[in-house]
Amino acid sequence: MLTGLGDSFTLSNPDGVPMATAQWSIVSDCQTMMPGDTAEASWVHTVWPTPGGEEPNASQFAQLEDIKFTRMMSEGYTSISSNTEFFEISNMGDNIAYLNGWTFTVVTSGGPSPHTFADLTIPANSAVIFAADPNGLSVYEDGTIYGFATSFTEAPTLPDDGAALHIMDPSGALADTVVYGNGPVDVDGWSGISLVEPVSGINLIIYHRGDGCGQLADTDQVADWHERWGRLGGSTFCEDQDFSGQSVVTPLIGPTHGLLDVLDWIEGATTSLHLHVYQLSEPRLVQAMIDAQGRGVDVTVVLDAGSQGFWSDFDMMNQYGMASELVNAGVATYWFGDSGDEPYAYIHSKVAVRDGTSVWISSGNWKAPSMPAPGVRGNVDWGVLIENVELAGIVLQQMAFDEEPLRQHISTASASDAPNGWSMPMAEAVDGPRSTTITTSVNGELLTCPDNCIDGLVELIGSAEDELLLSLQYLDMDWSWGWGDNPIFTALRQSAEDGVAVRLIINGAYLDQDVQDVVDTFNEVWNSSDGLDVSAIVMGEDDNVTKLHNKGLVIDQETVLVSSINWGNSAVNRNREMGLIMTSADVAVPYREAWIDDWMRLDNVTDTDQDGLPDIWEVPNGLNRTKRMLAGPNMLEGAYDADNDGISNENEYIFGSHPTNADTDGDCIPDGVEVAWAQSTALDPTVEDVSPRDALLMADADMDGVNESAALGCDLGGIDDLGNTTTPVDNATLDDDGDGVYNSADKCPGTMDGIPVNVEGCSSEQRLAQATPSASDESGLGAGLMLALMLGGVALAVGAFLVLRGIEQDAETAKDLITLDEAHHDALTTEPIDAQSWQTPVLDGTGSGDMNSEMAITPADLQRVPGWDEAMVRSYLDQGWSMDQLVEYYEEQVKAHADSTQD
Repeated sequence: MLTGLGDSFTLSNPDGVPMATAQWSIVSDCQTMMPGDTAEASWVHTVWPTPGGEEPNASQFAQLEDIKFTRMMSEGYTSISSNTEFFEISNMGDNIAYLNGWTFTVVTSGGPSPHTFADLTIPANSAVIFAADPNGLSVYEDGTIYGFATSFTEAPTLPDDGAALHIMDPSGALADTVVYGNGPVDVDGWSGISLVEPVSGINLIIYHRGDGCGQLADTDQVADWHERWGRLGGSTFCEDQDFSGQSVVTPLIGPTHGLLDVLDWIEGATTSLHLHVYQLSEPRLVQAMIDAQGRGVDVTVVLDAGSQGFWSDFDMMNQYGMASELVNAGVATYWFGDSGDEPYAYIHSKVAVRDGTSVWISSGNWKAPSMPAPGVRGNVDWGVLIENVELAGIVLQQMAFDEEPLRQHISTASASDAPNGWSMPMAEAVDGPRSTTITTSVNGELLTCPDNCIDGLVELIGSAEDELLLSLQYLDMDWSWGWGDNPIFTALRQSAEDGVAVRLIINGAYLDQDVQDVVDTFNEVWNSSDGLDVSAIVMGEDDNVTKLHNKGLVIDQETVLVSSINWGNSAVNRNREMGLIMTSADVAVPYREAWIDDWMRLDNVTDTDQDGLPDIWEVPNGLNRTKRMLAGPNMLEGAYDADNDGISNENEYIFGSHPTNADTDGDCIPDGVEVAWAQSTALDPTVEDVSPRDALLMADADMDGVNESAALGCDLGGIDDLGNTTTPVDNATLDDDGDGVYNSADKCPGTMDGIPVNVEGCSSEQRLAQATPSASDESGLGAGLMLALMLGGVALAVGAFLVLRGIEQDAETAKDLITLDEAHHDALTTEPIDAQSWQTPVLDGTGSGDMNSEMAITPADLQRVPGWDEAMVRSYLDQGWSMDQLVEYYEEQVKAHADSTQD
């Protein structure tokens, strides 16, 4: 009786003389063996039984190190399959792999569970998926799929809570291991922690080893699996996405160019036109595609299905209305998403291919803000038309994946999708200048999210040697792409540390705390604190430009990125996006020039550093628009007195004087003296009141026909100047009441926490208290109040600032409200108040102070001023405002600042 657990036997001749001996120490049940390398060696397993024939040469087949786990999904179910778990084994070698006799072992806390492979092969450089439900999985995944039941002598199960997985050859030698979830990590072939889900709240996650395309590490650690992840049904594009060669390039830099060039491009289509775009509502472009279909061009369109509640009703109606028009014209039109189990959040691409030779790609949708008619305001968007057959083939191959209606995230549009009562707007003819084409040699790469865009962007950023110019709608810092910090933001930091000059222009239309944090990180931390050559600005607008909608960059004056890829979590991990990298000094020129124009653009509201001084005032006056803190004096730039004339920079802005010229109007009278003189006129009933602004900007501010310098001399008759109330303080902690104003400049020490103050540290209540005389000094009331109002031009707008702050916080996710810097600017530029014409609350002491102080504030009152708390309302009531007056003022401020929307 021979045992399969190790044994031996001897063959002897009839005389009993031993002729041959066989011995083995391996498991041999149901397996064939053959002699080892020497007569004394233990026998070994054969590759497969070959009775009467020569044994195959094992060196001609895949070796142990060629067999790897490359993908897996340990749990999941869909509407089609109740069990979508699978694992993928790849043969990384150049020879075929025979798996018969190999084992797949699942190890849990209960011990190992081995499963022997049936007679299976994996071709060289290929992969096979082993699945619990191969038919159900085939709906979502391409490739060769075998079922557990037919691939093993006994079907395995992948525990939902985790396990260690081994694959071993027939001799028991370990080929590969992966440990996931709560599986045991103290197993052969593994070191360190296990593989766990990259993000929470997302199901049907597929783990990829390496880049998912054969480039993988083999350190037997979880880091091998931390480069990429995906979702069931998503693409795994592994083809080469590089292109090169002579190309005809048309830069499309919006809002100047785009619509007319693309209309001409569509009109030139002769055989086919494929468009994938997030939003479609421009009637001229829709009509152009309908016309192309009508003349025999095969037009295919893929649109995002939209999201009720996230999209506006207007956008949803236009999207579905335009789709129905295309369907009626015979255009093959598909919806991306809106079908249940989907691998992507949105199709956010903006890409098209004409006749298999020419590509359009952009950051802007086919809608009016990104494709405005000539002379109409619009977004800053970068696009390109490029004639390159190699590139067009790459793009078409990837577009085909999202044009397959059998895929679960794709569905066919219908003529009945049109909203009730909707009709397509008239496609009015337009004309104007076109962009200039460039014929040159271009090297480049297509980036596709989520397949290769993270690695591609990181590599692109890392290629910068001298200059990295970013033009972005937004840049998220605080997200993890899977198992570590944001790799894109990390790459930007590394680039700066490598000595690259990094400049960022970011959209300010939806300025919120996230955007401001990015700007502050660049300017206040990386530049000011860390000494890196980094700077960021919030882009302004003008008569032509509405906002920055771009997602591009320029590197070293020769490489350009044109893309739909927002630099945030969803775009790179969950959306279908496309971007185009082009390396050509000729092509880079117009994009870099456009970037410089955006950097230099100034408007009346943008305040990059949020110091209360708009960029348009800081730049020409020699101040710093990117940093609000001055490192030397360690104080806010607005509180600093740059020209030592006794007036802080912020007050210079309010008064309209020059912050670095102590005599703004050049009349020999120092600015501080002129302001002091103007204040004295408010207190002297015998002279005409003069505003500080007039005193600073006019030689004859009191309009008596004689210049003040001639009448009173350069010291205005001995008027003392304001004195330098902004002495630099090295220790920023010397602010006892915590109101943001240093003790040396704080004229109202002891301000309560949370109460807004002016640059002198005084709240509106404190300023009014200082300006109000005793009951016996009635004659001084008018002058005192006038002085308080004149010097405190921002006082009555503090409430508006708080209202807007509350509204902004409530709508931070939508990022669609007016910016705080605009509200602040409006407050600071409030004209001096005319006490005769303005309907003021009763602040003259005629009302009952006791009655006001005791007035109850009800919940209903607070509901009338959402965003204000009881303390804020009480502070106004105590000053003499009635509740109705306060509500009227509140509503005026909200109405004035709440009409900004996001397209």
